[in-house]
Amino acid sequence: MKLYYRITGGTAEIVRCFGTDSKIEIPEQVGGLPVRRIAPYAFSARKEKEETDVLVFETAGTGLFRQEEGLLAGDNVESVVFPDGLEEIGRYIFYGCRHLKELSFSDSLVNIGSGAFTGCRELERLCVRLKRGEKSCVSEILGDLWQRIDVTFQKEESTAKLVFPEHYEEAVENTPARLLFTQHHGSGNNYRQCFYGKEMDYRKYDELFYLAKSQDKISVIADMVFSRLLYPVELMEEARKCYEEYIRENGARVAEHLIRCGELRALREMSERNLWSEGALDAAIEYAAVKGQREVLSVIMDEKHKMFPGKKEKYEL
Repeated sequence: MKLYYRITGGTAEIVRCFGTDSKIEIPEQVGGLPVRRIAPYAFSARKEKEETDVLVFETAGTGLFRQEEGLLAGDNVESVVFPDGLEEIGRYIFYGCRHLKELSFSDSLVNIGSGAFTGCRELERLCVRLKRGEKSCVSEILGDLWQRIDVTFQKEESTAKLVFPEHYEEAVENTPARLLFTQHHGSGNNYRQCFYGKEMDYRKYDELFYLAKSQDKISVIADMVFSRLLYPVELMEEARKCYEEYIRENGARVAEHLIRCGELRALREMSERNLWSEGALDAAIEYAAVKGQREVLSVIMDEKHKMFPGKKEKYEL
C-alpha cells in the first residue's frame, strides 16, 4: 500500500491511500512518525483538488508480481481499520463511500470532522477498542447515521455487542384536513441517546427494549437480544429476564431468523437457557429441514429429543 502524508507537529497526517484491497488498515507509524490524523476527504472520490505538497510512504510490497495500486476512495472502500493512536479524522473523510461496511478504531479517536459519513448508507459495523476507559466517539458517529449499526466494544478480555436499530422520518399527509405531519419509524433514535458523557449507558439501553419490541422487526430484536445475552456486560437481572421472556414468547419466529442467518451459537444458547417450547422446536425443525441446514437440524432435533422424548421424526435432506 502507498500512503500520501504530511508532517504536522512531529506526527503524520494521512492524505490519500493507494492499494489493491478495499479492506484498508492504516499503520501505526508512517515514515517513522506516529499517525495521529487523517485529512479531510481522504477516502472520498469527490475531492475537488489533490494536494501536491505530500510525502510518500510505501508498505512492504508483494514481490515481483505486485499489482498496480489504485486510489482507495469512494466505491473502492469497504472496511477501514484505524491505528490505536489516531486522534482525529477530517471533514467529509468518507463522503460518498457507498460500500463502506465496517470501521474499526480506538478510544483515542476523539475529533470527527463535519460530514465525515455523508453517503455511507451501507455502514453497518463499528468495532471500538477501549484502551483508556469507557469514553468513545461512538455516539457522534451514530448521530450521523439513520441505518441499523452493530457496535462492538472491546476492552481487554471483555466484549460488549450492541445493536442500534434504524430510524427514519416520513411526511404523511392528512388529506381531508390538508395537513402534513411527521411519522417516526424505528426505535433507533431513542437507542442513540444511550450515552452519558460519551460513555455507553447499558442500563438505559436495556430499559428501552419495550420500544424495540413495538417498533422494530423480529430480525433486529432477535439480534439485539442475543447480543446482550451472549455478551452480558453490565446486564442486570431484570433485563436478562425480559430478554429471555421475549424469546420464550416468540421462539418459532426467532429460531427461523437464527436458522436463516446460520446463528448456531444463538440456537445453542436457547437450549442452554431452556427457552424452547415444543411448538417452537417443531417449527424450527421443519424450517431447518426445508432449508437443508443439516448441522442446525441435528442440533435442534437433539434438543427436541432431550426436552420432549417420544416419537422420533425422520427428515430427509
